[in-house]
Amino acid sequence: MPLYKRPGSPYWWVRVGRKTRRSTRTTDRKAAEEFEKVVTERLWRRHQLDDRGAVSWREASERWLKSSAKGRRRDREILGWLKDTAKIDDECVGDVAHPDAIQKIRELAAAEGWSPSTIDRVMGTLSAVLHACVEWRYLAHTPKVPMYRAPVDEPRWLTPEEFGRLCKELPPHLELAARFAVLTGLRMRAMLRLTWDRVELQAARAWVPASHMKGGKTFVLPLSPAAVETLRELRTMNPSGPWVFQWKERPIDDCNTRAFKEAVKRAGLEPLRWHDLRHTFASWAVQNGVRLDELMQLGGWSDYRMALRYGHLAPSQVASAADRVAQMLHTSHTAERRPHGEKCHEIRDMDGGAAGDRTPDLRIAKATGS
Repeated sequence: MPLYKRPGSPYWWVRVGRKTRRSTRTTDRKAAEEFEKVVTERLWRRHQLDDRGAVSWREASERWLKSSAKGRRRDREILGWLKDTAKIDDECVGDVAHPDAIQKIRELAAAEGWSPSTIDRVMGTLSAVLHACVEWRYLAHTPKVPMYRAPVDEPRWLTPEEFGRLCKELPPHLELAARFAVLTGLRMRAMLRLTWDRVELQAARAWVPASHMKGGKTFVLPLSPAAVETLRELRTMNPSGPWVFQWKERPIDDCNTRAFKEAVKRAGLEPLRWHDLRHTFASWAVQNGVRLDELMQLGGWSDYRMALRYGHLAPSQVASAADRVAQMLHTSHTAERRPHGEKCHEIRDMDGGAAGDRTPDLRIAKATGS
């Protein structure tokens, strides 16, 4: 695998196999030779010793990305960071799975100043690829990946009055998007990818394809009259173009923009993320009598535990359920009561009648209903 220079590139390049060409990402000849030596050794271990752990992290992560129909946008960003900052692309998966290497990656993530939950997200992507390596027999066992597992805070949601303040501060295109988010509960990415050919205003419904849903399933979105009215306003604002949410005839890519953050600040609602509008939708629904199983369908949750996070907002429903349980107990207790004459007979026996066996005091209490 001779080293060579490419026109226009300051780095040394190396031939890997018959077709692949790789940059060493260094201008130092000695460092490039060391890179070549490592790559050569890894390929020898893989092909001559059948050491499957010699597969590179680059190859394993690319195979993992291709194994899913989802876009994995966030995972791709993390893998890019692992490539550019952690620099593990050319490492063997067996070396990446070593506890010291995993700990180093965790320390590098902490050095970025990220929160524990963000670091856990990085480590989660790392763990997912390593788990797949076990399935593909690149690794013998799954390594332990440490996690902070920070406690999940209660979902942040807005009251109607707070939401009204926010809408007054938002620009028109973001105000309509916020209203639609609260009325439907759609996640931001799924909402922004919505096109007019998937919307039926007359039938009051819309379709979100599986590729745009986090759960990976096609979602039929029922539209309330208020949601339909919001869509009509959006159509008036943007009469042309396939996208429902546009700004200056271009599709909106993100709602967590500077305009949104400044509006949040002016409304006095910090901290607030766009995703909190989905929490607002769920919270309002539960407070207005929507059952958790219905909420799960309306919000497109595939895990019932996600809907349970809003259960504490419906105390009246819980109280109603408690009343039904009490009613069942009352009905059962009434059915077990004996006729009045039989109760009197048992009591006479206990007072010294002709009955041979004494009845325990507990039976008296049960018979009299005390």
